[in-house]
Amino acid sequence: MNNYRRQLAGAAALALLMLFGSAADQTAFAQKDGGPMLKAKSLYASAQYDEVINTLSGYVDDASVPKDDKKEGYLLLGRSYLAKDKMDRARSAIENLLSLEPPVIEPDPDRECPPLMKIYYDVRKSKSGNYAIERPDPGIQTIAVLDFMNRSIQDHDKYDPMEKGFAELMINELQGNVQLKLVERERISWILDEIGMENNPELFDEGTAVRLGKQLGVHTVLLGSFIVMNDQIKLLTRLVKVETSEILATEEATGDVDEFFDLTDELGIKVAKKINVTIAKSDTKTEEKTKSLDAMLRYSEGLALVERGDYEEAYQKFMAALKADPSYQKAKDRADSLKPLIG
Repeated sequence: MNNYRRQLAGAAALALLMLFGSAADQTAFAQKDGGPMLKAKSLYASAQYDEVINTLSGYVDDASVPKDDKKEGYLLLGRSYLAKDKMDRARSAIENLLSLEPPVIEPDPDRECPPLMKIYYDVRKSKSGNYAIERPDPGIQTIAVLDFMNRSIQDHDKYDPMEKGFAELMINELQGNVQLKLVERERISWILDEIGMENNPELFDEGTAVRLGKQLGVHTVLLGSFIVMNDQIKLLTRLVKVETSEILATEEATGDVDEFFDLTDELGIKVAKKINVTIAKSDTKTEEKTKSLDAMLRYSEGLALVERGDYEEAYQKFMAALKADPSYQKAKDRADSLKPLIG
């Protein structure tokens, strides 16, 4: 009897070993193969957008798929549908993406193509019924930075692109602080278009700031300008409190034109103090910045072209910025985001 029991136990152990060994083999194979997500990423990188759609369409709808995979999958589908000019399908992908909340899902506008971000904002508005930014913590300070106005006396046209560049630099300087929520430039541009306001720094004043700030649901709006004269540059800002329309502070920084990077750092710290947040060096995305004036000018020209919908020319400008500064990560990200739109 004991021998019989031992034989049964041995047979059961062998069966379990075979079962788990098979499962382990399957897992190892899946890891080696990479699965649908890795395959889709590879296909996307080689611009095989139809194959991306075929690979992910059923996969992301499977209830057993991890949430992070679903998020990444819906974004890849949205990009791929846009590359194939299938706007309705792209919108459905973003609707499915937002159905995975909470927590709040916010695509990175530096890494997503502009039409995808516009769809995202539109879907977000249809879900919430307003334009306001998402605030996961009601205690967080919120701020919108508008494009700076070029008041330069010399070389006005040369520095005109920096109207968008300095706003981008200021956002980058303030971004990353856990006490502060920044509104991305793309959302501001989208809202200005939606409510029929021209995106022109010459038209921005305290009244404009308050009106836009209320639409965005932010506490403060930053208005800025700059003057270039005799190789010197002065940056000026006004911080407007949306609730009361009062100017909380006016700040400025002056130095050589080539010191624009350090000047925006200085100005960002001054602005942060006025809204009771502290910027640590570890908070700033230094790897995404550039100290090359030529790279910043080309990058800023690219931003202006993106807003006009001239994606091919914008791509060339971002690549020119990369040529001037090969380590300029933001320029690379922007260029990569436009690839599906320019074939």
